[in-house]
Amino acid sequence: MANHDESILRGQRLQPAAPFPLPYQALRIALYHEYAARAFHRQVTEAFGAQPPFADVLRTREQRIAALSELCQRYGVPRPLDPFPAETTISPGWRDNLQRALAGEAAGIRLYRYLAQQVVARDIQKTLLRLQTASLDHLPAFEQALQSAQARERYHAERGIPASQAYVKHGPLTDLLERGFSLLARQHGALGLVGSLVRATHPATLAGIVAGGAAVHYLRKRDHTSQPLEE
Repeated sequence: MANHDESILRGQRLQPAAPFPLPYQALRIALYHEYAARAFHRQVTEAFGAQPPFADVLRTREQRIAALSELCQRYGVPRPLDPFPAETTISPGWRDNLQRALAGEAAGIRLYRYLAQQVVARDIQKTLLRLQTASLDHLPAFEQALQSAQARERYHAERGIPASQAYVKHGPLTDLLERGFSLLARQHGALGLVGSLVRATHPATLAGIVAGGAAVHYLRKRDHTSQPLEE
């Protein structure tokens, strides 16, 4: 079953000639946009795990929907039906979804600015501007995550590993080292000769080297502390 104002909701443009007041249209358009964003973020979180920034932003989406729903109740505006859980699809790659999220946040910023300019009710306008600010606040997290993803995929590509393997879980230590070395690889010459060796080594091998070194250090320290004191 479709919404009675489906064309307005999907077009995201107020229609003065429509038989619905502009505040009515603005609230339903904003809520519909949040439904779509929530479905997208939820599916990415389900597919890739509850990792930032998607998991964090998903929580704020629920808060935004609650705020808009409260305004709908105050103004007697029925909330639109939510078709997005059934029709939303995500990209198979983490980086592609980050790019889609950035585009979505930018679209939301433009949408809320436009809607806020068209309504005169102060409480609706203030809420729309708060949503715009929230989307602006989300941009740096997605931009940083995208840069990290690009660096991580380059790090794997240098070893002949498909980009899709950049997000396969290998274990806490290996994953931590992958993220750290991929970020260091972005710093040209930051590691010198050691950097060349690091870039040529598989992440799992590096994890083994570090773990082995830690074990040797622990055993030496234990032997040293267990030696009897000389009289």
